[in-house]
Amino acid sequence: MKSRHLVIAAFAGFMLSIQPSLAGEKIELDYQYTGDPGVGLNSMIGGPLTVSAFVDQRDITDKNHINRTNHEAVSLEPAPTELIRQTFVQAFDSAGATLADGEAPLTLSGKLLEMEIEEGADGVAVLIRCELTLNNQGRNAWQSVVFSRVVVAGDDVAAAISQSLDRLVSELFLDDYFLMELGIF
Repeated sequence: MKSRHLVIAAFAGFMLSIQPSLAGEKIELDYQYTGDPGVGLNSMIGGPLTVSAFVDQRDITDKNHINRTNHEAVSLEPAPTELIRQTFVQAFDSAGATLADGEAPLTLSGKLLEMEIEEGADGVAVLIRCELTLNNQGRNAWQSVVFSRVVVAGDDVAAAISQSLDRLVSELFLDDYFLMELGIF
C-alpha cells in the first residue's frame, strides 16, 4: 500500500515539474514604439482619431498564445491584439496625430488575422497580418490588410516580436491611400 502511494506521489511530482514546459514559453513584453513613422499627422484633416480595440480572428483557443513552428505556443502578455493596438496608438502619437479616448470622427479598427513565430537556421521570424479599417464619420473610408514579417538572428523571440510591430507601423504609414484619407496628401 505504501509503495502505491509513493508511486502516485512520485508521478504527481513529476507531472508538476514538467507542467511549465508543456505550457510553452511566457513572454511579458514591455514594448514601446520608438521608431520614426516618417510622416507628420499634426495637420490631419477630420481628427481627432480613436484607435479602437482590435479583434482576434485567429483560429486558436487561447488568444494570448502565438503559434510557434516545432515548439509549444508562446503565451504573450499583454494579449497580441492589445499589444498591436497600443503600438498603433503610440505610433500615431509619435507622428503628432490628435488622439481621442472615446468616440471621434476618425476611428481605426483592426482584426488580427495571423501571428506566428517561425524558428529556423536564419533565426526567429515573426509574422503579423492585420485587417485595418478607417472610418470617417461612420463611413468606411479605407480598408486594407497590413502585413509584417521580420527575421532576427538568434533566438530572441521578444526582439523579433518588437521588430515585427515596428514593421507593421511602417507598412501602414507607407500606404498612400490611408494617408490620403487622413488628408496628408
